[in-house]
Amino acid sequence: MKYSIPLAILGVITSVATARADDSATLQNMLDGCYAGTRSCLIDLQGTTRNLTRTLKINPEMVTIRNATFECRMTSGTCLYISQDGFAHHDWVKTNRLEGITLHGNRSIDGITMNYTGNSNYNVNAAMALFSVSIQGFNHGISFGNNVWGVDMFNVMIGNGNIGIYTQPGTHNAGERSTFSGGTIYNNAIAGIDEESCWEFDFEGTSFDFNGQQMILRGGTSFTGHIENADTGRPEIVLGALEGVPAGSLYMSAGSSITVDGWNPKHPKQPCFVQTSLPYNNLKIPALLYGFGGTQGAVCGPGKVVTWDGQPFSNK
Repeated sequence: MKYSIPLAILGVITSVATARADDSATLQNMLDGCYAGTRSCLIDLQGTTRNLTRTLKINPEMVTIRNATFECRMTSGTCLYISQDGFAHHDWVKTNRLEGITLHGNRSIDGITMNYTGNSNYNVNAAMALFSVSIQGFNHGISFGNNVWGVDMFNVMIGNGNIGIYTQPGTHNAGERSTFSGGTIYNNAIAGIDEESCWEFDFEGTSFDFNGQQMILRGGTSFTGHIENADTGRPEIVLGALEGVPAGSLYMSAGSSITVDGWNPKHPKQPCFVQTSLPYNNLKIPALLYGFGGTQGAVCGPGKVVTWDGQPFSNK
């Protein structure tokens, strides 16, 4: 009994602390103040950690957010929703960004979703630049939807979730070239990137490390960087296709590298490193290869494969 009062006090303190820990309303009020023109649209959170139980709605045409860690504690939806939904479109010649942001979440929610649902104004782009952003532990680290193109992402790390980069199926007015510069896509249980619609990506100096599968592509992708995994028994890269759009293709630079740790060429587990679906799937492979093989050879299917110097690739 002598502990009952302290325990009761601790219970009160804990409940108050938990209530105060939800910063969703405070942060959304900051954003809404920007949208209303009553406060600055450059929101610098000074390196603080903020807890979120509700999605933050971010208008990419108006606001920049810097220097924060977001603990995303909602159980459905997405942590940050970047969109002009519900806002008037502004033809401002300016760019905004997320910079120095870390997101921690869980695999029942997405980290960042970029999407604008309208289909009457093809000048609305729900893209937002990302600078030094880390996205950890989500179902989809970044999810790209409708009216999104030309996203610039610098030193972005996406890891420890299900799928790192995800493009939603059936998107409209979306998919023109987006760029990752540097960064790492790693330790995602299902895939590093999964395109369910046709997108163009350009990876410059990016690493794909130890994802369940590295890439599932249904659009054209250029790649300079490093791909590394163990022999998982499945193709690491899958090139698919959707009706009426260019087929999934991967063009790797000569200096890129592919490594399969612990590779045993006498007893491979994977059928091949790359699975193609159609003759229209194009693959250009780099000069630096270790473990680029499988029980059926390095590449399965009818796709066209050339080496780094443009020569036909032999699967033998």
